[in-house]
Amino acid sequence: MEFKDFSLGISQTKVFRFVEELSAGNIVATICKKCGQKYYPPRSDCCKCMESQMEWIPISVEGNLFTFTKIYIPPKHFAPIQPLMPFSNIQFDPCAIGILEVEDKLRIMGWIPKVELKKIKIGMRMKASPIRLQDGRITIILEPLNP
Repeated sequence: MEFKDFSLGISQTKVFRFVEELSAGNIVATICKKCGQKYYPPRSDCCKCMESQMEWIPISVEGNLFTFTKIYIPPKHFAPIQPLMPFSNIQFDPCAIGILEVEDKLRIMGWIPKVELKKIKIGMRMKASPIRLQDGRITIILEPLNP
């Protein structure tokens, strides 16, 4: 799988393994072998000590919702198209995007497709999971642990 199948605008990266792991159903981070700083999204170089000796590690995918927002004009694969409204070519349902804080204060961003917007609350327990969309791309979704 190529990195462009995860990111809309990037076809090559030094952290290619990130997408390979997502394809296998894993969410991973990198940790600097010299200073121990963890990075998610993964990095190939440490910003703290400027070293390039990074190790890939699995991270916890459960945590608390740190923040969220709703997108009114989402990508086509994020929200179902609704019937046309007057004076509009297309109408989408707003969709939620959130940031989940997991172990070591690492934060995972993901789409929240299975929770009504009015039921999403900061601090709710959620789990991050990679999924393959109908168009073949991979994204991360956030789902409540106790619906």
